[in-house]
Amino acid sequence: MKLRAERTEFADAVSWATRTVGARVTLPALSGILLEAADGRLTCRATDLEVAAEISIPVEIDEPGRVLLPGRLLSQLVARFPNSPVNLEGDTDRVEITCGRATFHVRGMQVEDFPTLAAPAEDAAQGMLKADAFARLVSQVARAASTDDGRPVLTGVQLDASDGMLTAAATDSYRLAVRSVAFDQAVDGVALVPARSLQEAAKAAGEVGGDVTVVLEEGQVSFLFGDRRLTTKLIEGSFPNYRALLPDAHETTVVVDRAGLSEALQRVAIVAMGQANTPVTLHFGDGSVDLQATNQEMGDAAEALPAEIDGEGLSISFNPAFLLAGLDATGTEQIRIELRDGLKPAVLKPEADSDDERIDDLTYLLMPMRVS
Repeated sequence: MKLRAERTEFADAVSWATRTVGARVTLPALSGILLEAADGRLTCRATDLEVAAEISIPVEIDEPGRVLLPGRLLSQLVARFPNSPVNLEGDTDRVEITCGRATFHVRGMQVEDFPTLAAPAEDAAQGMLKADAFARLVSQVARAASTDDGRPVLTGVQLDASDGMLTAAATDSYRLAVRSVAFDQAVDGVALVPARSLQEAAKAAGEVGGDVTVVLEEGQVSFLFGDRRLTTKLIEGSFPNYRALLPDAHETTVVVDRAGLSEALQRVAIVAMGQANTPVTLHFGDGSVDLQATNQEMGDAAEALPAEIDGEGLSISFNPAFLLAGLDATGTEQIRIELRDGLKPAVLKPEADSDDERIDDLTYLLMPMRVS
């Protein structure tokens, strides 16, 4: 292999690929980045067997070839290169990298050990939407996914593409987040995607911008960003029928300032620190929401703020961290809370300040905590 690349493009390519390089791997080749030079382009690939990253950039090629180099080492070197073209020359055993007056010799790894990446099939179903809309969708929903590997299906986000919409849903059995967004170019299909992989794709969408193409296939889903691609395996198993969990009616509606409620909740919840499963109780009634938390070892706290309440007053207790996550997900100045009673799930939704304000189609359902 012998090639010449622009420093910025090469650095971006290496940075993109190393997002899937794991710190601890059972197969040494998984710690590497595969560089393949052919037809005027350099393709960088990496995978941890769950997620695969690929990017292609234009380069000047004197000799085509393939090498597998240690990912972390290459990333650290490139990040500190001077602003000069990068020259790579060598074979599978040893590669010389020069940039300006700096020269490095890097030992190669066995190319044959690098696992084959499953590229999307040319005839696979594809949908397209704005990258920023996709990133926001994931940030609002993925937070509700479980981190307990004991129930793998709950560690994923269900993507349901149908009727021109992409609906994402995640639950850890204590809360449920559901959000829909319209496709610019529609596709139909269902995929249970690991939350970690989807969050990586969302991060990439935020960095690259523009459009993201979603390719749904049997056993995997790919996210395309121009010359960049992330492919992830799907989780096997059946995701819960989350639509059956959504209440079809409520008795009480509360509209309250989101930032005010969030700040009050954070202050009151301080007394819960150090004592597991300490809830914050919210009392709704008489035009206000009263927050209370009690810790037998540290004391108690209370705060009140005004709210618009339609319906009977009631009290309900929540895990403060889960409630804060729901408040953060909505992003609007006002939030709408729909309640039935103190023992049934509450539903949080964005609330528009005016008829002209567009709000996200987000539903955040939260199970209450029982207080003895």
